[in-house]
Amino acid sequence: MSAMTNHFEQLILNTMRGITAVAPSNVYVALFLSDPTETGVAGTEADYTGYVRQTLELDTPTASGTTVTCKNTSQITFPTPAANVGTVTHAAIMDAQTGGNVLIYKQLDNPITLTNEISPRFAVGDITLSMAGGNLTPAFKQKIMNYLRVQNIDGFEPHLALFGGDPTANGAELAGTDYARIKLVFDAPSEQVSGQMRMVNTNNAQSNAAQNWGAWTHSVIMDAATGGNRVWYMQNQATYNMKNGARVYVNAQNIALAVN
Repeated sequence: MSAMTNHFEQLILNTMRGITAVAPSNVYVALFLSDPTETGVAGTEADYTGYVRQTLELDTPTASGTTVTCKNTSQITFPTPAANVGTVTHAAIMDAQTGGNVLIYKQLDNPITLTNEISPRFAVGDITLSMAGGNLTPAFKQKIMNYLRVQNIDGFEPHLALFGGDPTANGAELAGTDYARIKLVFDAPSEQVSGQMRMVNTNNAQSNAAQNWGAWTHSVIMDAATGGNRVWYMQNQATYNMKNGARVYVNAQNIALAVN
């Protein structure tokens, strides 16, 4: 995906702290003459007579493996400037037609010189948003994409589940007598030197004593204590056989989550 701003990253992470990301009624494409940066408040937006941000409509996100993609479904056309008023170097997706926040931004492969001979436009499919790799599940990536299709991302109480096998393939959650997911609590997201917004768990927690639950290979954050959906996953550094009496211990700051 094109770069997310700190604001958007924070909205996403905060859903894992029980805070719903309330979607705007529409999202809009804006033209910038310089880089908005991750802060979302830098850069200079185009401001010629008649200029207005244009509504963005995206198709249903589709998953291919762990990559989720969606594209604009209609041509986006901006008014033609009356004179030469600069060069568009970046485009951004905004959560309001005026004011508001930058959610996503991207440097254009081909800058657009604004003259009275050019009406800036993006054809159907020119705006492609893609999330690939990382530790978020395809299902949660689709929720992030759907926020840009004006759908809320509900906040939830995260729980750590133990899986035997890759949860994006055929891996299944462990089960057995006294098996239960482990409740997690995260601090407020903060920006790192890398530019990522990141948060860590603040609680010490442990599982019940295992009763031959099986081999634990992957750790998965779920959006409910039982049932629910997979949100985030990671392969363990080793396979742990959860025999009788074995426990999982999670210390504060053991788990760090980030998006970028």
